[in-house]
Amino acid sequence: MTTRKSKHSNLIVGFDVPAEIGMEESDISTPALVIELDAFERNVKKMAEFAATNGVRLRAHAKTHKSFDIARYQIEHGGACGICCQKVSEAEALVLAGIDDVLVSNQVVNHRQIGRLARLAGLARMIVCVDAPGNIEDLSLAAKEHGVKLECLVEMDCGGGRCGVGWGKPVVELALQINQAESLIFSGLQAYHGAAQHIRDFARRRAAVAAAVEQVDETLHMLAAGAFKNFLCSRGLIRN
Repeated sequence: MTTRKSKHSNLIVGFDVPAEIGMEESDISTPALVIELDAFERNVKKMAEFAATNGVRLRAHAKTHKSFDIARYQIEHGGACGICCQKVSEAEALVLAGIDDVLVSNQVVNHRQIGRLARLAGLARMIVCVDAPGNIEDLSLAAKEHGVKLECLVEMDCGGGRCGVGWGKPVVELALQINQAESLIFSGLQAYHGAAQHIRDFARRRAAVAAAVEQVDETLHMLAAGAFKNFLCSRGLIRN
């Protein structure tokens, strides 16, 4: 492989970076993420404005771009409160690049990876999804061993059928277990109905989303009736 020294930094084109400004497209080393910069900046701004207008917090997902430069830009210019990723190795790359608020929007069940996740919690805010009592126990032990606090979201199955527990009582039971576990913090729910975006018919897609929203609302009220009323009020999820 022939490499050239970049004119703009100490990085080596073809090794550290795939290209430099002004290169022909055919000269870009692959694999490479190529974006239309004007469209990217416009989309980030539009998403930030949408979130602000609708009074919601935005947590951008890095599973598509897998770039800490873009993640930083989404936080600095897009109003993102933090970044999502799908696995521990992605979280490690983000944290080592300086991202200090990361949600692994999935379950981490391998013992070695749980240890790596707990270690990261000593460097940044780390949040992870759970849907099983045994996983909660493993996370608690690892967090205690590393002297950290891990935040947990109980994942609901809203219709995707991939992971998560049923709405209502199963969610409450896991939330209580997290709340009682040493070194863990209950930080809310993950209720993502990803399968709905593949429903082509608008009326059916709208009905599927509405059903998921209703399940989440019912679950929140069940949580509020128990030990989590103050927590939910502080997050603006229910009214006191």
